Amino acid sequence: MFKSNIANGGLTIALATASTFAAYLGYKDYKAWMSLGPGGLPHNFVGYLTTSFMKLFAIRYPRDFRSVSGDSQAVAKYLSPDNIPYRNGDYPVIAPWPVPNRVLNQIAPEGFKIEVHQTIYSIKDIVLANGKRLPMKVARSFLEKHNDALFAGEILLECEVAHQHPVDGSFHVNLHPSDARLLIERRWGELHPFSGKVKAIPAGYMLIYPPRNQLELKLVNECIQASMQYLADTRY
Repeated sequence: MFKSNIANGGLTIALATASTFAAYLGYKDYKAWMSLGPGGLPHNFVGYLTTSFMKLFAIRYPRDFRSVSGDSQAVAKYLSPDNIPYRNGDYPVIAPWPVPNRVLNQIAPEGFKIEVHQTIYSIKDIVLANGKRLPMKVARSFLEKHNDALFAGEILLECEVAHQHPVDGSFHVNLHPSDARLLIERRWGELHPFSGKVKAIPAGYMLIYPPRNQLELKLVNECIQASMQYLADTRY
């Protein structure tokens, strides 16, 4: 009996210790998620539980161009492969939660963040092949919810071109799947964890890493122009 009580007491202590440690790790994970700032989910414990659950269904290999939905043989549609070199250096570290989809290192300098912002949100109206003018509009992003986005034609979810993440200088852009495939293959970005998996997030919706120099800033404009052409052709 005495030995049994000792064994039971030891098990109770072990379970209590394990529970305390698990709670500590959970709290630490929650605080790390909160430090990313607001995104497309409520910036509270409910949002944290939601994004933690979403991990179970996210794309497993967002940096593999073969993860892009559609014809896996098609590469480049509105982007020119000749203008897209391979990105040098290591990949940035990406936050382990699907939402918000953020970069943790290789953060863009403040000046570059401003230039990315100006490139995205200062785009002028474009003239289509039929002579009609396609207005470009800026409004709150349907997906990001806390940041503005550039829209082509109408302020609708399916017309969202891109939005920037001010905290790191990265941005999400809606591209033709073959253009997304090209950029992923050349290491400029990766798929959003739910690209092509839910109706609200298109197959070519991807995260472009923060620019690290002036040459990489040019890619921002290339991506925005390609997205506008894609949306213009598919909707107008």
